[in-house]
Amino acid sequence: MKDRHITKMSLGCLLCLFVLVTGCCLNLGCAMLGKYERTVELSAPLSPGSTFAAKTHNGSITIHGADVAECSLTAKIVTRAGTDEEAQELSDQVSVTLVPSDNGLTAKIDQPTRLTNKSVSVSYDIQIPNQTNLELITHNGAVRIADITGDINATTHNGKVSTENSSGTAVLTTHNGSVNCQNISGDARLHTHNGGVDAVYSETAPSVCDVSIETYNGGIGFTSPPNFSARVDASTHNGSVHTDLPITVAGKVSKRKLTGTIGTAEGKLYLETHNGSIKIR
Repeated sequence: MKDRHITKMSLGCLLCLFVLVTGCCLNLGCAMLGKYERTVELSAPLSPGSTFAAKTHNGSITIHGADVAECSLTAKIVTRAGTDEEAQELSDQVSVTLVPSDNGLTAKIDQPTRLTNKSVSVSYDIQIPNQTNLELITHNGAVRIADITGDINATTHNGKVSTENSSGTAVLTTHNGSVNCQNISGDARLHTHNGGVDAVYSETAPSVCDVSIETYNGGIGFTSPPNFSARVDASTHNGSVHTDLPITVAGKVSKRKLTGTIGTAEGKLYLETHNGSIKIR
């Protein structure tokens, strides 16, 4: 009886250990111990004024504008699976191509659609003509854009979105992450749910522009172009609104809401956050 009891206890301990290890593997991703990386380099003609589109589910997108007439793309492909060999086999099934369209180029990823205990990540580093319109989408990854004079439409779900030295209309959206625009010149529509937003206009930007910035959890910083002229509507639920610019206030004065005009009120400035403060400079 004693031996049977010890055997049962031993089996019970082994079963508990198995469940514990299995649970750890599921939580920590032990099923994907294998990893394989490779790089793909592509190039294709791209005329200034064209549109470049790119979409990736897991991975970042970095765009550099330059005085060129082609697209130079470097794609970093990272695959994970149970073993290194399986990860390499998966990588062999992933391809990246540059597909011409009527108005420009599209970066296209072909990969298996059903992945169990496997993953694919594709990140882009791209150089294109300065005067290019952008259509960019990623689900998990940052989007970074510099030196682009065309219109920008960039969306990510989890990641930071940033632009520098852009002068076209910028539409930037993320759900979890900050939005940062430095030295910009055009209209801007910036939106995030969890993260702060900072938009700084260049010293050479036009005095009239339309700006809409919204976030739920995060502060907003807006630095205007010289001689800025706009109708202003700024509000927060938990926080305060501060301005360094002279604003002719309309309606009731409140530390959480500010409406009025700057200059001759030719443009629009809409700023809204739920949890955070707003600073207008």
